[in-house]
Amino acid sequence: MPPSRWIGSFTHTERSNAVSAARSRSAGSNAAVSPITSLSGRGARPRPRPNLTVGFAADAVPLTSGATDVSSTPEDSWTARLHALWRAAFEAVNTKGLSDELYSGLLTLPSACAVLGARLAADGTAPVVRWADHAGLRTQPPGLAAEALTWVAGHPAGDKAAIAQVPLAEVAAIAPALATRLAAAGATGFLVVEFAVAAGERGLLGLGTSAALPADPAVLTAMDQVLDVIVATDHHASQLRELDDRQAQDAILAEASLQMSASLDIDDTLRAVVRMVVPGLADGAVLHVHRDGRMVPIAVAHVDAHREQALADAVRAGCWAGQEVVRGTDPASWDERPRASELPAEIRLPLLTISALRAHGRDVGLLSFFHGAGSRRRPDRSFLSNLAGRAALAIDNATLYDRRRRDVLSLQQHLLPAVLPAVPGLELAAKYNVADHSLEVGGDFYGVVPRPDGTVTALIGDVCGRGAPAAALTGLARHTLETALEEGGSAEHALVGLNTKLLRHGVSRFLTLATATFEPVKPDGVELTLLAAGHPPPMVLRRDGTVDEPDCAGRLVGVLPELRLRPAAARLTPGDTLVLYTDGLTEARDDDGKFFETDLAPTLAGLSGLALPDLLEALVAGGGRYRVGDDAAVLAIRHTGAVA
Repeated sequence: MPPSRWIGSFTHTERSNAVSAARSRSAGSNAAVSPITSLSGRGARPRPRPNLTVGFAADAVPLTSGATDVSSTPEDSWTARLHALWRAAFEAVNTKGLSDELYSGLLTLPSACAVLGARLAADGTAPVVRWADHAGLRTQPPGLAAEALTWVAGHPAGDKAAIAQVPLAEVAAIAPALATRLAAAGATGFLVVEFAVAAGERGLLGLGTSAALPADPAVLTAMDQVLDVIVATDHHASQLRELDDRQAQDAILAEASLQMSASLDIDDTLRAVVRMVVPGLADGAVLHVHRDGRMVPIAVAHVDAHREQALADAVRAGCWAGQEVVRGTDPASWDERPRASELPAEIRLPLLTISALRAHGRDVGLLSFFHGAGSRRRPDRSFLSNLAGRAALAIDNATLYDRRRRDVLSLQQHLLPAVLPAVPGLELAAKYNVADHSLEVGGDFYGVVPRPDGTVTALIGDVCGRGAPAAALTGLARHTLETALEEGGSAEHALVGLNTKLLRHGVSRFLTLATATFEPVKPDGVELTLLAAGHPPPMVLRRDGTVDEPDCAGRLVGVLPELRLRPAAARLTPGDTLVLYTDGLTEARDDDGKFFETDLAPTLAGLSGLALPDLLEALVAGGGRYRVGDDAAVLAIRHTGAVA
């Protein structure tokens, strides 16, 4: 049977139906049966496909027959091959999975010598090229990409894809190397077509033929049928990629939201977010944050770790297309379409998209995605907008938090003494731990007051609650106590006076207090009197590591008219240390929920050899085991043994 008859039996209408079915199925159609299943009404008499593996080159992949048997006539053989291609089209994730069937099928056409296939990217490259002849199938053979691009540049396809029939001499005039390759395969003519595929790219399919031109219409029809399969497969694969991308984008948005809501350390959080999108959605990313009147890059990622530093250096040096936005150009004037990145070529990220990060009407940062040549990963605009919006709010919230926290710390410092007084024979040190992520002033305070009679009173207190009311009471309590002590009153007199004042003014809050009054210091020791009004009693850390817990007690200040103070006496000898602290320390917990209070004395004993600053650091760190999450103040006083 003449070739025109057996190929022509697969009609244009049937082929159109097959393409429509392929596109419908790849788009998620619910059609129960594809028209492809009824394209041939003949009962096939199967026989094995001819073996094309004879004489393969060493670097070639044999063109196998696959699982599809072919029929005894050329007509049945081609129909079976076409059926196999369409079945495989719905299982393939890209056209690479079909290359064996496609190329082997085309090589069975009359006078076919070689097949050229290429994918032409929008940036003028050919990221995928394949060549098949009777020696086998090769992917990316040396020089073929350049030959294909030379041909495309010299032979524009025009708007309408049509199979061109080109004599070898004409091919040689445009792409000599390609003509040489075709001639080596035995071709005297070239049937070639350029066509549109997904992602704004184009495909190139060429068939080298040894027959005289013009080609048999049946051969052209067969090529057209193969094109239908390629386009449908690419369309289906594109939809699969889009689905994968959407799923990846949704996962990244969900994880990014969790990361950004779980931490107020915005720099670390945003670095983690950038790591999520590379390589999932981009080959590189840079995130700028607006600080001190300028955009500062705080997170950089590159799919190639060896080029990440080069990307960071180029961005910081302004050697990229986004520098105009970083320098202050209105980000609203910058659209989010991909454009040339203008990065140094060795970084290998030629494409760029930038999204402005805005929160509450303010520009708070920039999110830049970079893409390598031939990369098809392109986050859609809705994803970019969504991620940018979440990042912007996280940045804005963290900025506001940081500003508020700095204000809180500043106010807290004003409620504490700037420096502790110098007392001959005594070393004094204090440490204040601010509650984690607290945005309100705490009520812990301390002080050391020299009195007119030569004695010195150390005090520490804790006002109930937080915020402005607690801060106001803290200031009142500290001022009242220090004034009474400076005027010569005893520590007990000062506590009673403060209690009376709070009750008289109807203050709704209470506080706890502890004091230690030191007699004049002598080289061999110093006597002291301890008071505790609803407060943890001070501890005495001896030089040898033992810990004494004096028995002093009393009622809360500001609750009842009588404090019922029970003082305790103690003595410090050289090397001994008195430690006053607030309950933020004792209420710290470990991972099992155990309070630091039960281990405070043993922990303190283990710190006896430390200098006072180191001892205080260890205490507010929970002894390395307990989490001190609340405000905690610690005041330590050590007898030095030397009195001027």
